[in-house]
Amino acid sequence: MKFYEMYADTCIEDYVSLDVNSFDENFTDACYRSEFQYLDHQPIEVEISTEGGLTFPDFLICGGCIPLVSEKLRRIFDSVHVDNLFYKPITLTFNQLGYAEHYYLALPPRIDCLNREESIIEIEENEYALPEELMKTITKIVVNPFKAGNYKIFKLPSFSSNTEIIITDELKKLLERNSLENVNFLEL
Repeated sequence: MKFYEMYADTCIEDYVSLDVNSFDENFTDACYRSEFQYLDHQPIEVEISTEGGLTFPDFLICGGCIPLVSEKLRRIFDSVHVDNLFYKPITLTFNQLGYAEHYYLALPPRIDCLNREESIIEIEENEYALPEELMKTITKIVVNPFKAGNYKIFKLPSFSSNTEIIITDELKKLLERNSLENVNFLEL
């Protein structure tokens, strides 16, 4: 089974952009770690940056760890029973022009899904840190399909600093058929 990283381009001048500082630091940390227990489902409103464009694509990633999806993309996920995402309504606003677009935080869980024998994990060198405090980065990602189970979308295990969103080949093909804007893939 093939797996892909799903990502959003962040340097397209026409796309709206958000300043990661627009979000509460605890919110950003919870998104980075996929710690749903520190998040709630209450809607929030966030002002878009004046440095970006005014095109609202189907997929945005803010600060490398806050995935936002359009209503269209959420409906596609729902149609194929992707039921492991944490959703939170987020309205992106540009008050000066009266814009308000509805998005969702669509946060995948972190799961222990690696084929550890074939993956490459780099561990930072720091003689002053305890082993569990050392930063670990997965530089070659090989997913064990058995460990991924029925999840079609997920993030890498919590011991890593990686923020990639991983999807199955089946979900990738479905998303490609739906002409979504700013939904990109990279084969693992």
